[in-house]
Amino acid sequence: MIKKWVITGALAFGLLISLPLSGQAAMGDHTLRPGVWDQDVHELQAKLKAMGFFDFPITTGYYGPVTKQSVLDFQRTKGISVDGIAGNQTFSTIKNNLQSKSMTVSATAYTSECEGCSGVTASGTSLIEYPYAKVIAVDPKVIPMGTVVYVPGYGYAVAADTGGGIKGNEIDVYMKDYSKAVNWGRKTLNISILH
Repeated sequence: MIKKWVITGALAFGLLISLPLSGQAAMGDHTLRPGVWDQDVHELQAKLKAMGFFDFPITTGYYGPVTKQSVLDFQRTKGISVDGIAGNQTFSTIKNNLQSKSMTVSATAYTSECEGCSGVTASGTSLIEYPYAKVIAVDPKVIPMGTVVYVPGYGYAVAADTGGGIKGNEIDVYMKDYSKAVNWGRKTLNISILH
């Protein structure tokens, strides 16, 4: 478990329902290829992870060798053009192979920028090494570790951390900057759990 500065906490009750994965982000409005840093790469990595193709504990936003190999494996498995570049055909196939469930949660924010914070998540990932990771802390009895979620106002993230104050339908989103974590405050949100 990462020692961290929890900004605020609250309990909300949730409801699971099936929803389509449309309208959540703009992945697909441009081609993604190796060497790109982009919010859309977070989304690509998250969706590939939800389908078992992205074998990295978190999303980084960087289209490096692991992402390229994940795209190649996905393209090969789905019988589409195999080039390691995520374009329209890859995006369309991803969209057709994913579903999500909605859950209402109370969302707070935390950072590793605090005195005594180790910067290492419960899953063993260094947030110091990957400061732009999209990670949430969860109660693993409610949202299992490794689950991919979409959090409105935050983006696609991986449940890769826990916290003593996170109980039930609560999440804590990781923010690199302390001021952004404070400004996040406490929100009641409908998140999407990808599967």
